[in-house]
Amino acid sequence: MSDTARLVADPSATDRQSATMRRPAPSWAAFAAALIVGTLATGVLLQVFHPFIRHDDWTSTLPGDAPGSVGQFARNRFEGRWLNTVYWVLVGQWTSIVVASVVFFAAHCAFTCGFVRLFRLRHPGAIFCATLAAFVSPIWVRLTYWPGTLSASMIVAATSAWTLPWARRRRLTLVAWLLLFVVLSVLSYPPVAALVFLCLVVSELRSRVRRLALLAAGFVLAYGVGVLAVYTFNWLAFGDFGLTISAWRGPNPLVSLETLAENVTRYGRQFANVSRVLGWAGVISLVCLVWAVLDASIRRLALVALAGVAVVVGLEAALTIYSGVVAGPRASLWSWPAAFLPAILLLKGIGVSRRIGVVALVGMAVVGGVAWRSDLGEHQQTRVQYDAIVADVASVAAEHPADRVVMWMEPQLRKSPAGNMTAVTIQQMLYDQRGIYPRWCKPLACESIAEAVAQQPKADVLRVDGLTVVRLPQPPRWL
Repeated sequence: MSDTARLVADPSATDRQSATMRRPAPSWAAFAAALIVGTLATGVLLQVFHPFIRHDDWTSTLPGDAPGSVGQFARNRFEGRWLNTVYWVLVGQWTSIVVASVVFFAAHCAFTCGFVRLFRLRHPGAIFCATLAAFVSPIWVRLTYWPGTLSASMIVAATSAWTLPWARRRRLTLVAWLLLFVVLSVLSYPPVAALVFLCLVVSELRSRVRRLALLAAGFVLAYGVGVLAVYTFNWLAFGDFGLTISAWRGPNPLVSLETLAENVTRYGRQFANVSRVLGWAGVISLVCLVWAVLDASIRRLALVALAGVAVVVGLEAALTIYSGVVAGPRASLWSWPAAFLPAILLLKGIGVSRRIGVVALVGMAVVGGVAWRSDLGEHQQTRVQYDAIVADVASVAAEHPADRVVMWMEPQLRKSPAGNMTAVTIQQMLYDQRGIYPRWCKPLACESIAEAVAQQPKADVLRVDGLTVVRLPQPPRWL
C-alpha cells in the first residue's frame, strides 16, 4: 500500500507523522550541546589537560614516600576529610595530576546535568540555557586548581544528583539518601552538603510545607551526624574528640557577646565577598526572584526555593559564628545554584516569565563565562611563567649534574604566605615534570646568592658556589 493510501485509510497516521516531525530533540542532546559550548567558550580544556595546581594540592597525587609528600592521614586532625584519605589510598596516589583534573571536570559536568535534570524541563532550548548557566559557575572555577583534593567531593555531589529521583520513590530510601550523601559531603568537603540539599529542594518544590520542614530538619540533623562522624574518627585516630583548627584560619571561638558580635561581622564580610564574586549575576537573580514572586503560577515554587537557600545560608552563617573561621568565596558552593534558581523557575511561569527566564539565563551564562576566562587566563599565564622557570632549571641542572639545586627568594617574600605558596608550587612542578626536588638554601649560601642576585637582577636561574639556584618570582597578583 502506498503512503497516500495508508494515510487515507488511517487519518490518525497524519497526526502521528506530524507529531513525529515536531518532536523536540532528546534532552541528552541539549545537555551535551550546553557542555560543549561552555567548554569551548571558557577555554577550560587547557586547564583540564595542562592544569595549574595550587600549592597544597600536589600532595594529593603523591605517594607517601615521595619528596614533599604530606601525611594524608595526619591532615584529618585539622580538616577531618576522611573520605579524601580513603580516595587517596585507593586512587589519588596512583594517578597523575592530569588524571585528577579530568576526573574533577567530568564530575562537575555530571553534577551540572544531574542538577538541571531535577527541574524536569521539557524544551531543549530551556535545557540548553539552564545547563550552560549552571556549568559556568564563577564559584566552581575557583576550585578547579585543587582537583586532587576535591575530586572525591565532586563525585559525591554528582552521584547524589543522579540517584535522587530513584531515592524519592520511597520515604525510607529518601531518608537514607539524605543521610548518606550529607555525611559523605562532610567527610570530603563540607560545602558540598549545601549542593546535596539544594538538589533535594529542587525535587520537592511542590511538596507540602510539613514535608519540606521535615526534610530541612533532616538535613541539619544529617550534617550534625557528619560532624559527629568526623569527631569520632579523630578521637579513634588521634585521641582528640573534635578538630584542631589551624592558626592560619584565624579561629575565634564563640565564648562571649564580644566574640558573637565579631563573628557576625566576619560572616557579613564573607557574604559580601560572595556577592562581589557573583557580580551582575546576583543582580539578575534578584530581579528574577521578584518577578517569580509576582507571577502567581510559580510564586509558591519561588518561595520554597528561597526558604531552601535560607537553610543552607543559615547553616553556613552558624558555622562561622560558632568558630569565627571565615571561608573564601569558593567555599560557598550554594551561591551559584541559588543565583540561577529563580531564572529557571521563570521557565515554568507564564509566557512573559518564560521569556525573561531565558534572557536571564543567557545573561548569567555570559557573566559566568567571562569570570571563567578571566580566572583561567590569569592562572594559565602564571603556569606559562613557571613552566619557563622549570625548563631553565632543568637545562642548567643537566649541564652541571654535580650541582645541588636550591631555592632562593627575597627574605620579606619568603616570610609571607603568598611567597610560601609560590615556592611550594614551583618546587612541586619541578619534581612532577623533571624529577628535581629543590630545597631552601642554607643561611650562609643565601647570603652569597643574594649578592649574585644583585648583580643579575633579572635571572631566574643562577649558579653560585656549586649550587644551581632557582630564584623564585614575585607571587602572582591574583594570589
